[in-house]
Amino acid sequence: MRIDAREFVERMTLPVWQASAAARWLEGRVENRPKRDEQTDEKSALCDADCVSQEILLVALREYFPGVEIEAEEDTPSVAAFAGNRSEDFVVVDPIDGTLRYLRREGLYSIIVGLERDGRVDAAVIAVPQEDVVVRAVRGGGAEVSHAGGAFRAARFDGGERVLVSHRLADAAEAELRERGRTLVKASGGAIGVAPLLEKTIGAIRISQREGGLSRRAWISALPTLEAGGIAAAIDGPFPEDYRRGVPGVVMAADEAGLEELRRSLCTG
Repeated sequence: MRIDAREFVERMTLPVWQASAAARWLEGRVENRPKRDEQTDEKSALCDADCVSQEILLVALREYFPGVEIEAEEDTPSVAAFAGNRSEDFVVVDPIDGTLRYLRREGLYSIIVGLERDGRVDAAVIAVPQEDVVVRAVRGGGAEVSHAGGAFRAARFDGGERVLVSHRLADAAEAELRERGRTLVKASGGAIGVAPLLEKTIGAIRISQREGGLSRRAWISALPTLEAGGIAAAIDGPFPEDYRRGVPGVVMAADEAGLEELRRSLCTG
């Protein structure tokens, strides 16, 4: 029997808040202990905050959904509890999306938990710790936002001057956005996915740093924005509804006007 997507987000919300609090408290207190056999500094970055956050999330998954198949970012003890699971319910866990930037204290990082079936994201819970925000969504069931541990309310678009951008955005594109009066904030992919739902933020641009394009996390983090009525577009065309390899980047916005502004800056870049 499939996991109920609404139950999934309800069960995983508190663990995501706990992981967010732990990661926030550990900022500036942990060191990089790079993983071996990774090709880039970004992929090899690892710290105790990643491991603590992931264990909080996996212990909750083991309690509520022990039969799921998982894709966990780090090799922590609780991963073994899911070894050998083969299930139509596939859970992706990224305990700190943007570890290297987290260690350097550069930009917004995020915590990502998503429920996927057959390549399609059915539920997502995303934290942006520096904003003290958790966003959650169920496919076909809308999106909700909680600030500072308060009650969840229907997600809405705040507007404002901020644009979240990945660390690979071209200088010319950044200059174009600044000329339009936009304040640019560097951010991880998870934060970029929910950007239009953050305060004073019109949208975001992400350029993939992976050879194979955007990872599953891009689709997970985009779900709340899409469920709230926002828009996602690949930088080279439509954004696929289901996960697909080779998508080079994504633009997130609340509406067509915001999307057009952000895409124009890419043409400049």
